Amino acid sequence: MEPQRGGEQLAWGATGAAAPCLCPAAVASSAAGAPAGNVFPRQALEQEMLRRAELQLQGGGGGDRRRERKMKNRESAARSRARRLAYVNELEKEVSLLRAEKEELRRLCEELKEAAAPAKRGPHQRLQRTSSAPF
Repeated sequence: MEPQRGGEQLAWGATGAAAPCLCPAAVASSAAGAPAGNVFPRQALEQEMLRRAELQLQGGGGGDRRRERKMKNRESAARSRARRLAYVNELEKEVSLLRAEKEELRRLCEELKEAAAPAKRGPHQRLQRTSSAPF
């Protein structure tokens, strides 16, 4: 949809009315009893979904749909970053555990090699079969 000039303002759509902000910070501050931070209670999310449905029924225009899409994209990107961060943290934990296990196994291998070293025979010593039968 092309922007339309209306006096001094540049507005999207025919109405030119500004839609309320749909960002998570605005939702958190407008929702009663919503905690600060990124954690939204279920009630606040339900209220936000109802509010978005009402805006859509009122015929918010193309600009509102674009804003909604952008907001959903931002939320999706934030969830993706959080998932990636959790995945990387899990991999780092696994790497540290595997390194510790590797060092423990290396130490055990060295101890076993040292214990087996005195039991080895020299190159000139050979075992010979003996006869146990009375011939």
